[in-house]
Amino acid sequence: MKLEMEHICKEYTQGDTIIHALRDVDLTIESGEFLSITGQSGSGKSTLMNILGCLDVPTSGIYRIGGKEVNFMPPAALAAFRSRTIGFIFQNFCLIPDLDALENVELPLRYQGIPKRERHRMAEEALERVGLSHRLHHRPSQMSGGQQQRTAIARAIAARPSVILADEPTGNLDRASGEGIMSILQELHQEGKSVVLITHDNKIAKTAERHLDIRDGIVN
Repeated sequence: MKLEMEHICKEYTQGDTIIHALRDVDLTIESGEFLSITGQSGSGKSTLMNILGCLDVPTSGIYRIGGKEVNFMPPAALAAFRSRTIGFIFQNFCLIPDLDALENVELPLRYQGIPKRERHRMAEEALERVGLSHRLHHRPSQMSGGQQQRTAIARAIAARPSVILADEPTGNLDRASGEGIMSILQELHQEGKSVVLITHDNKIAKTAERHLDIRDGIVN
């Protein structure tokens, strides 16, 4: 699914100071493209990811996903669209400690109103896809970091979204586990999903089709 940003700006106010987090960003991510974005802390990359993922709205500019202008959608409609269209993968996994792997993957499907039997099947398929069919009933504390991140990826892909946004997905993993996660992202890209990866690791960034850098809210 194609993502298009036109003249996107994001400003925050801290007291009497205006913080320009994003400055007139024009960015097109083609359907099925694998894009990596790097930038130092405070460069604006997290703000950019939040707007790409419809977790935040720009101060000005237009953002389209699949030709649909999303930054003017009502909050409830935007949340529903986001849950169907975008899968999120975070550095710290964001798994619920008291739920097992299957329950963690099923949770967003439950919020989408998918019937129990169907969401159970979708969650099982997603966990099998990432090599965790033998860990369905293990809680996060019973899994390694790599297995927790695979569970998070299963949660992100269970609803078969068109867009995957991965924010430092290998940041808390050892080299071998990180390479496994990147292999899964490459497979998702090869299946035609749009993948956007934020990373501080230039070596990982170079595995993407296209690499951009963001500095002081300006995308290069």
